[in-house]
Amino acid sequence: MNRRIATCRNTLEKFRLRILAFLFLVPIFVQNSFAVQDSTPKIEKDIGRAKTFVNKYCVSCHGPTNQEGDRRFDQLASSEFPAEQSETWHEVLDRLNLGDMPPDDAPLQPSDEERLELVAAMTRILTSTANESRKPQTVFRRLNHYEYDATMRSLLGLEKMLENPIDEFTPDAKTDHFSNIGETLVLSDFLLTRYLEASERYFQNLRGLAAQPTNKKTWTFNAPFCRNMPNPDGLDRDGEYQHIRENATDNFGYLWLKKLRKGVPASGEYRIRIKAAAINRDHPFKDWIINVPREDALQLSIVAGDTRAGDMATNNPTDRRLAVMDIADDEAQWYETTAWLDKHFQPRLGYPNGPVRIKFMRHLLMHNHRDIFAGFIKDRIHIFHSMHPDFDRETAPALEKKFLEEQEQLKQAGKPYAVFGKAHSIHTDEAWRQFYTEYQGPRIRVFEVQIEGPLQTETEKEVASIFPSEQVDDATANELIRSFATRAFRRPVKLDELAAVTKLYRGQSKTHSQHDALQVAYQAIVCSPSFLYHRTKAGPLDDFELANRLAYFLWSSPPDAELLKLASKNLLREPKTLNEQVERLLDDPKSENMVAQFTDAWLQLSKLGTMLPDRVEHPEYYNQRLEEAMRTETRIFIQDAISRDLDLSVLVNGKHTFVNSSLARLYNLDGVEGHEFRRVKLTDENRGGLLGQASVLTASANGIDTSPVLRGVWVMECLLGTPPSPPPPDVEPLEPDTRGTTTIREQLAKHRDVATCNNCHRRIDPPGFALESFDEIGNFRTHYLLPGYGKKKGAKIDASGKLASGESFQDVKELRALLLNRMDVVARNVATKLLVHATGRIDDHQDRADVIKLMEKAGNPSELGFRTLIHSVVQSEAFRR
Repeated sequence: MNRRIATCRNTLEKFRLRILAFLFLVPIFVQNSFAVQDSTPKIEKDIGRAKTFVNKYCVSCHGPTNQEGDRRFDQLASSEFPAEQSETWHEVLDRLNLGDMPPDDAPLQPSDEERLELVAAMTRILTSTANESRKPQTVFRRLNHYEYDATMRSLLGLEKMLENPIDEFTPDAKTDHFSNIGETLVLSDFLLTRYLEASERYFQNLRGLAAQPTNKKTWTFNAPFCRNMPNPDGLDRDGEYQHIRENATDNFGYLWLKKLRKGVPASGEYRIRIKAAAINRDHPFKDWIINVPREDALQLSIVAGDTRAGDMATNNPTDRRLAVMDIADDEAQWYETTAWLDKHFQPRLGYPNGPVRIKFMRHLLMHNHRDIFAGFIKDRIHIFHSMHPDFDRETAPALEKKFLEEQEQLKQAGKPYAVFGKAHSIHTDEAWRQFYTEYQGPRIRVFEVQIEGPLQTETEKEVASIFPSEQVDDATANELIRSFATRAFRRPVKLDELAAVTKLYRGQSKTHSQHDALQVAYQAIVCSPSFLYHRTKAGPLDDFELANRLAYFLWSSPPDAELLKLASKNLLREPKTLNEQVERLLDDPKSENMVAQFTDAWLQLSKLGTMLPDRVEHPEYYNQRLEEAMRTETRIFIQDAISRDLDLSVLVNGKHTFVNSSLARLYNLDGVEGHEFRRVKLTDENRGGLLGQASVLTASANGIDTSPVLRGVWVMECLLGTPPSPPPPDVEPLEPDTRGTTTIREQLAKHRDVATCNNCHRRIDPPGFALESFDEIGNFRTHYLLPGYGKKKGAKIDASGKLASGESFQDVKELRALLLNRMDVVARNVATKLLVHATGRIDDHQDRADVIKLMEKAGNPSELGFRTLIHSVVQSEAFRR
């Protein structure tokens, strides 16, 4: 393997330099290919009206004397051509649409008629000036890491592969939370080397499939599955069963198969059967200590990890979850699943909704259930140890000192002594064995594990189409290379385009095997610009480029055979055909990839899991898999809105959502049982739309506490599309008052006394105040909680506020009602975000003008369907440009 990698690097070095040279020249080619279109007539009357409005209502606060928010409009108003400062004119239009300019306390206010006339005039101005300066847009954009991995897997038929060859890549840079923006997706020599190394791993996995054993094998494992498990269980019975007692997020939470130390011997499909039972779901302990809902079935997860990458008893960076099963109570049953396993991967068993922080839980059990643990307390815990139920903080130091003195005296006298004492032996294997003998909490009891495989699949045909089993001549090899390049480049490829690659193959075939030589040629292809980039030339999109843009937009993966066939006939650009293909792609399960990628960027859900809540304060986040449930709820919600073409108003005030039992408990919804998601009608008026979803509320907090500023910024950015300016560098950030004596509202009131802060905070803070009704993981609350264990109530939450437009609200329900009146702004923002995601370019004034025209054609924004909007985006000039 190492020799082959070294050989590939050496033989591709010259080719790599040619690639880099080509990449250096392409931007020059693109830049010189632009052609400016003819200018359109200027709308002098509208321009005059706009300048008059700015001079009358804006310059007093944004002129040569006062420049609130670092904005100056007097020069804008005297500018001869508004296109010179189109970004500022767009900001003015945004402020007018939101109704917060001029502010409600300004002495001079325009009438509603003046506002409407100006909005219409500025819309015409901005669309006209965009047409004047329009140039063909070419975004030289490489595949981001997600797209690259999806494309490689699709190209080689490795969709099921567990290994992640890009796991060591540096994360893609993000712009406005999007990771597919061409400006930031640069290609360096270092990254090209990474591509070469990753492609080696993809191809080796593919070639490994050809070496699958012809006969499947069956392994049977009995208890103890892993004898040297830390913290042994006193109820385990060798030859009968072994227990899983805690969540897999805790150390040593997995039951692994010691006899399968090196994992499975070959990649392929395997049948996995487990005989197991759930015990003690109904237990004698206080629920708040164990924190495993009695109404939920105990779950068994199968998680595969690479045995070469780390300890199988703990979380592994290569982990892939294969299945989660509900386990029946008491009586042992067989459970079965079929899953793909890579060579060297081992399936292990976990208890994903089991207790967390076992050591802390053990302390609580000693204090609250001393009768059940009488033996452990008597034999293991000194009275001066904090775990002892009679522990006294004042007397403990003296008792401990006396004990240690007695031990020292025994030592000096040469008599037997226990220098560590039983108070210091609570973490030994014997102590844990005794604790678990008395512990009557929920467990999963595993009796037997069977693994059978690899099962026969059709992978051999896929491998043979790339690496033929028989020796071929140069002409056939050239055709294999051309066919591979056609699929890799996602367009027709002529053989003369591949002269350097076929020459590389011929040179390698003289000293290496045919498969090795072909692999070097294939690696050269997938390291070339035509594979790594969405497009490499300037000008309008042709049908193949349109097929690529459409597939990566709606599937986050390459176009399929049907799209490419339509492109080859130049039919895809026809509006009717394009409309039919959008419908087909949205109906395909692969559209879930688009929803996942888009919501992670647009709604900033990629932040979930980056700032985790405290395990003591929120154990349910871990043992009820809330993070996963939160993300799933929002994705299904958006997917459903697209599938059923629901009005965009559901984003603000939807009366339904999708929950499982874990989320239902968080939302105080009755009648929801089990781990499957289902559609439910919301009866709590505090919930509704995106603002009531735990994913948004958790992503806009920091895991420990909440901030009206963070959540207010989220509303401005993600719903309204009007992000605030960065804070001035000389203003100190706010810190929460851990004593609970000063509310965040009081601190922000002082913050707004700073002139440079007031202009933004009067827009940011109000929606953030309304969302203070939810804690850091989305629980509804009426009071802040004081720090420390016990959840004591602190100050009452004031969720009222006043928008910059002058409209007041008392709570989140009334805020949503006000946002419904801004659906034109919300809809335009969603269209803008969709266009950014689709094209990989941050919206400029030309794209914004396209969005304005798009929204004018769409009609009433409150009745605009999500699916209809996607069609409008795809049919727009901005998408096809």
